[in-house]
Amino acid sequence: MFDLLQKVLKTLRREGFHSVRRKSYNRYKAWRLAKKIDLDKETERWEIIKDRYKGKRVFVIGNGPSLNKTPLYLLKNEYKMCFNRFNIMHERLNWVPDFFLTTDNLVLSDLIRELDEIVPLTTYSFFPGIHFRGHNYIKNLTKYENVYWTLQIVKKGFSEQLPKIYPGGTVIYEGFQILKHLGFSEVYLVGVDMNYRIHDTAKKLEDKGIDIISQNDDDPNHFDPRYFGKNRKYHQPEKYVIENTIKDLNYISRRVVSDDFHIINVGFDSKLECFPKQDFNTLLRFSSNEKKKIFLDLLSKVADLKSIGDQALSQFTEFDCDNELEALGSFTCSLDTALSLINKAIFTHIPVGPFKDKYYFIKRNKKGHYEN
Repeated sequence: MFDLLQKVLKTLRREGFHSVRRKSYNRYKAWRLAKKIDLDKETERWEIIKDRYKGKRVFVIGNGPSLNKTPLYLLKNEYKMCFNRFNIMHERLNWVPDFFLTTDNLVLSDLIRELDEIVPLTTYSFFPGIHFRGHNYIKNLTKYENVYWTLQIVKKGFSEQLPKIYPGGTVIYEGFQILKHLGFSEVYLVGVDMNYRIHDTAKKLEDKGIDIISQNDDDPNHFDPRYFGKNRKYHQPEKYVIENTIKDLNYISRRVVSDDFHIINVGFDSKLECFPKQDFNTLLRFSSNEKKKIFLDLLSKVADLKSIGDQALSQFTEFDCDNELEALGSFTCSLDTALSLINKAIFTHIPVGPFKDKYYFIKRNKKGHYEN
């Protein structure tokens, strides 16, 4: 009760009485909606998948800019959990997520229209059935047989009784609870950068609060500027939001991590310090030839190349900085150059990489796909 009172007072100081009243009403609305659902039926469904992956390892893919430094194609034969708008990365990969999760009400409300392109590709997808901010999503989810909904309990904790789940400052917090329920014993974090910047061009949805809507395809905090691009709603990463997220993840590292449930950060440039770190490439242990074969298979798939092996790589010209991207065909460049180009080139090319410190950009056709 004391923690709840403190939270209300902080919201009152930050956002004012109107915001407190609105949020309180939404919590009450969510409570009323939750009373009407058949919790026993969904609990039985969750029990069926409990420990289905006992003792296995899984990669949790955050959506930070460091994903552009990460050879994600090497995770083809691993279990993966992804979040929110990761689907715009699919065109650059040789795999789709095994597990998909969205918990933010603003993001999920925008994403509803894309679920037909996401959910059928996954083994299981997870969403809040009744969001604690008052949204009823169950009616949008019942048509998918592989969707499992959660019931959010707004307290500090870590659930061992799904579908009841505790939300945190990041979608990953709920992801950990689901993965533990599924039986995974090793969780590897990739792309959880925790290096957020304020999205200056976004517009507030209300005078106070952190709900915003993007005005342009210029998201500064994810692997693609279109991630929370034009007309996408989400929450501004204010300092206190990030601090709360870090506190939640610290709680996981202190109270949940055990000999049976390891969480290891293998991301590039991550500022998240509460979990032990390990080198991504050392963990996967692929030989140079194995990496090359996997990458060439991916490149051939994305670009529909007729030639194979080194001949496929030779089809890409070296990047010429004197030319406009729109005028360039498919090209290759160093990793450092690619990292500075991706936010612009993504609209005209599909970036694939990195491989041997290089990136390969496949020209899109008029419909937005590759062009031979």
